[in-house]
Amino acid sequence: MMQHVLDFPNARTLAPDFAHFPSTRYQGSKRKLLAFIHAACSGYNFSSVLDLYSGTSSVALLFRQMGKFVTANDYLLYNCVTGKVLLGTESAWLESLDIAALVARAFGHNGRSQTLVRDNYAKIYFTDLENEQIDNFCANLIEFEEEERDLLIYLMGQAMLMKRPYNLFHRANLDMRLKDVPRTFGNAKTWETPFYVHMEKLGGRLKKLKFVGPKGNAQCLNTGDLENFSNEPDFIYLDPPYLNAKNMPVDYSSFYHFLDGIVDYPLFAKGNMKYPYKPIALKESRWKTAAGGLVEIDAALERWPNAQIAISYRGDGYPSIEALKDTLVARDYSISEHTAIDYKYALSKGAQTTEELIIGTPPSRVK
Repeated sequence: MMQHVLDFPNARTLAPDFAHFPSTRYQGSKRKLLAFIHAACSGYNFSSVLDLYSGTSSVALLFRQMGKFVTANDYLLYNCVTGKVLLGTESAWLESLDIAALVARAFGHNGRSQTLVRDNYAKIYFTDLENEQIDNFCANLIEFEEEERDLLIYLMGQAMLMKRPYNLFHRANLDMRLKDVPRTFGNAKTWETPFYVHMEKLGGRLKKLKFVGPKGNAQCLNTGDLENFSNEPDFIYLDPPYLNAKNMPVDYSSFYHFLDGIVDYPLFAKGNMKYPYKPIALKESRWKTAAGGLVEIDAALERWPNAQIAISYRGDGYPSIEALKDTLVARDYSISEHTAIDYKYALSKGAQTTEELIIGTPPSRVK
């Protein structure tokens, strides 16, 4: 087994300029580690990639920029739309758009808005006015072509995240944002900025990114049943959830469920009343236990026995790095391990941890 330690800040010099890649607001996003991932993966020979837990699609976009054909997969609808935008957009089309006019149309008055968000989510995430604006936005989406609609959903979701404390939807805590008290976190100005202003700025920043590489695609499948996947890539990238030091799973469907409603509006009427924050898209995952996570890794190895596999993972996560490597070794994979140092996770209160990238090559591809 080969092991490489990459100095995280210096690793940035090994890759193209990522300054214009979209900012992300998800816990565990690999946006700041793209240069490290690029440096680790560049020495491998592959042309097609399946990003199995794509999340923000930052890494999927990286692989597209590297000239690979990429499929982004995520079990959340909003994340799937994000993948469609970042893998399907071409610079010429984006440059032709008047973002301000597009966004203005999305918030224009219409006589067909329903009131699902206003009625079901009052005082939970956003103000009454903002809830009405979300209802209105969702009603207007029918007026747009698919590519424009996807872009608007992507921009709106990012704006909604910006206006949430900690960028999360797992607590009914609008009062945290509205209280007039001294703060040691957050940005009151950002929270009170209207959706449309955030969207215009985000769209302008996106225009600065030069989209290169082949257009890819996105899908929304739960990895609990890999037989549903028709993909046959020669490289699989996994950035899976994990269990923390308290043996508690990281549940992304709990954190970001609300964004699925702007993709499938009727979901706003299906909030789970068991919880104060009324989640609309809680998903099952084998990663809710360490043993289940290892089962899923092994299932991926069995489903794609000829693909190289790269696993991004937090050094102190569960199942452990050693357990992940043992799963690969049990199937005779050759392993290269890469470590980014001087990297700190956002919102992490513990000691500094490492970010690991394990790349396994199956026996069928070892020369």
